[in-house]
Amino acid sequence: MNTVTLPKTQYMRILDTQEKLRGDLAHLQKVVSFMTQDEVSPEYGKRISRIEKGLSGGKGVKFKTKSEIKKFFRSL
Repeated sequence: MNTVTLPKTQYMRILDTQEKLRGDLAHLQKVVSFMTQDEVSPEYGKRISRIEKGLSGGKGVKFKTKSEIKKFFRSL
């Protein structure tokens, strides 16, 4: 296993970005569930809830490229 050293400011920026993404995902979940209550299947809502719970619990998803992000969201 390799060890990576980051400046404290860069590490704090990463943490802030992660927190912003968690908040954005929770907000998106609320907006989608409110706007499309009849159009979104319950299974899709459950998947989004699982992702949000995982992120809140510290579990993350890593992406190397933009196409991996698109593929992840399409698979939902």
